[in-house]
Amino acid sequence: MSHWDKKTLEQRQRRLLIKTLAAAAAASLASTPVVAGSMLQAVRVVHHDNLNLYFDFNSKPEGVKIFTLANPDRLVIDVNAAAVQGLTNERFESGVIKSIRFGQHADDRLRIVIDLRRQTKASYQFVPRHGGQRLLVDLGVKGDPLQPRSSSHIIERASGRDVVVAVDAGHGGKDPGAIGKRRTLEKDITLQIGNRLRSQLDEQQGVQVKMVRTGDYYVPLRRRIEIARDSHADLFVSLHADAFPRRAASGSSVYTLSLKGASSEAAQFLAEQANKVDPLEGVDMENMTLDLKRTLIELSQNTTIESSIEVGDILLKHLGKVGAVHKPKVEQANFAVLKSPDIPSVLVETAFISNPSEEKKLRNRRFQQRLAVSLKDGIVEYMQQRAPQGTWLASQGRSG
Repeated sequence: MSHWDKKTLEQRQRRLLIKTLAAAAAASLASTPVVAGSMLQAVRVVHHDNLNLYFDFNSKPEGVKIFTLANPDRLVIDVNAAAVQGLTNERFESGVIKSIRFGQHADDRLRIVIDLRRQTKASYQFVPRHGGQRLLVDLGVKGDPLQPRSSSHIIERASGRDVVVAVDAGHGGKDPGAIGKRRTLEKDITLQIGNRLRSQLDEQQGVQVKMVRTGDYYVPLRRRIEIARDSHADLFVSLHADAFPRRAASGSSVYTLSLKGASSEAAQFLAEQANKVDPLEGVDMENMTLDLKRTLIELSQNTTIESSIEVGDILLKHLGKVGAVHKPKVEQANFAVLKSPDIPSVLVETAFISNPSEEKKLRNRRFQQRLAVSLKDGIVEYMQQRAPQGTWLASQGRSG
């Protein structure tokens, strides 16, 4: 066999292995569980004497809280132990309602936001319906006289699951992380920015957030990876605000796993999974040779690193709109928290807490919000281009 024939054969074998992994990943992602409890199945905007909203659930929710917000005017409905499955956000070109949006919170709370063109005085009640319960919300304003009294606008069910983003607030509990000159703790800053990022992503159709840490407690590094994998995460973002001996060091940085770290992790991953089937979800490795197992894992992890670098480049671009970046390119290092073989993973150093000027900014709510918005924009841009098959975002088509 000639050198070129051998090379072509190796390329074909590699493509076949990658296809095997992709099929396995798709099967795993398709099985993502939904939140237990009431499921919102349909929404209707109905013009009677007053303008009404019908929220149809398969069962009566455990609790509902409705309140208004101003500047801009919004009506917010929080539903406990509930989820929305595949309903699209909707915009209205005219009338009192500007849009209806859905967001899933980490505490299994469904948030429905109705953006309004003016204030309303809403009231609500539950009424039985065939196959479940209806939350009927009367906005307290006259229906559109141009609409027939019985007309309704139905928000249709969209196809595809949400993409899952695991947000990892670095450090926590007994591990404070870096400490600034003003005694600012890295673990506090990362959780604050993480919560802001979660709120931003909650507003995005087709995106679900899994917070690795929701309070001030310690989570071992490998457990952080396990939480992301247990949640079937499509992306892992670890937030930090590190220190550096040179106090002048400043700017944001984005890291991915180095190839050297990937190689050592593949070996460790194999050792840990020696007596288990399915170390890469959906792939039965029980009867494979050790060499083939190693090849599959290394191929998977190298592909994951390539995706990590891609999302890192996009995040770095958006972080550059908030302030200076420490390095113009994504850096690679052997961070333990980035070592998942099958989830694109990035570590974001939001700023240097050891720099007094940046420490001051990190403590500022407005700066934290700007960081969160820039990270959200980067994540959404990446997912619009690379959303996994079977997700709602993928069904909308990819740009770029």
